[in-house]
Amino acid sequence: MNKPFKVLCIDGGGIKGLYSAELLAKFEQVFGHCVSDCFDMLCGTSTGGIIALAASLKIPMSDVVKFYQEHGPAIFSERTKHKPGGSAYLLLKQIAFGGKYSATPLRSALEGVFKDKKIADSNNFLCIPAYNTLTANPRIFKKDYDNFTEDDRKSYVDVALATSAAPTYLPVMEIEGDQFADGGLWANNPILVALTEYLYKFSQDSRFDGLEILSISSCQKSKGEKHHKLNRAFSDWKNTLFDAYSIGQSKSTMFFLSKLRGCLNFPFEFHRIENIHLSPEQDNIIDMDNASEESMKLLLKIADNTAMNEKMRPEIAHYFKTTKTLNPQNY
Repeated sequence: MNKPFKVLCIDGGGIKGLYSAELLAKFEQVFGHCVSDCFDMLCGTSTGGIIALAASLKIPMSDVVKFYQEHGPAIFSERTKHKPGGSAYLLLKQIAFGGKYSATPLRSALEGVFKDKKIADSNNFLCIPAYNTLTANPRIFKKDYDNFTEDDRKSYVDVALATSAAPTYLPVMEIEGDQFADGGLWANNPILVALTEYLYKFSQDSRFDGLEILSISSCQKSKGEKHHKLNRAFSDWKNTLFDAYSIGQSKSTMFFLSKLRGCLNFPFEFHRIENIHLSPEQDNIIDMDNASEESMKLLLKIADNTAMNEKMRPEIAHYFKTTKTLNPQNY
């Protein structure tokens, strides 16, 4: 009997990737399998791309949790925020002086984890979205297979920096003369990327009996807003601008997928894990670049409570109790 092609998709969301990593760490602990062994393809955007890349090297998700805890405050300049006028200084930088944060702490942290690993070292097929600012085209970094021979030579560090280069937050990443911004510009929830890749390459493979996708949110906040003035500058929008496009994109994607179920010529199942509902007080603490101790403790607790519920669902346990079909090295 043929097996389904299994994909894990992980949303973008800055430091909220701590929630996603903790959720997956709990699943690894409960079900006794590492993420890499359970999914044929790993697909992640921005912070979700960093988690997917780590998983493809069989790095335990508990170590990824420690990565966020140890390096998040430096990446998002928490020390500067707590100085008098520090938050205003960072906002001014974001608006007019080259972006809110330096890439140096993130690069240093990624180099400590990924070292000199290349995409060729991946144990899974990959889809890591970015956006090519020179060609104005979406770009998906992949593990090479068949006639696709573009990315195996690229470093994990460079690809991680490219997918997470959020405009005005972190610098654009240059790789081999091309310049890349955050994949969240077009695929913050990359589940359609995964479906398209399956249709493009794997749907005709006789070894697979359909497609199964598990999608992980990055601790989505409750929206929308109270009434605001109609004419808003960037300083009025601030982080809510990025929440608006990422949440809107994600919701439209999930609606589209719900209409596809039962309409394709192969078995197709997908499940989305959303975090437990946040209170207004929690909404005010959690943000994509709030790496304070209070925020990170809350993200961990929300992940633990979400995992407590989700691990009991048979449809979720299925993803972690069954192993992948293919190793890309043998494809």
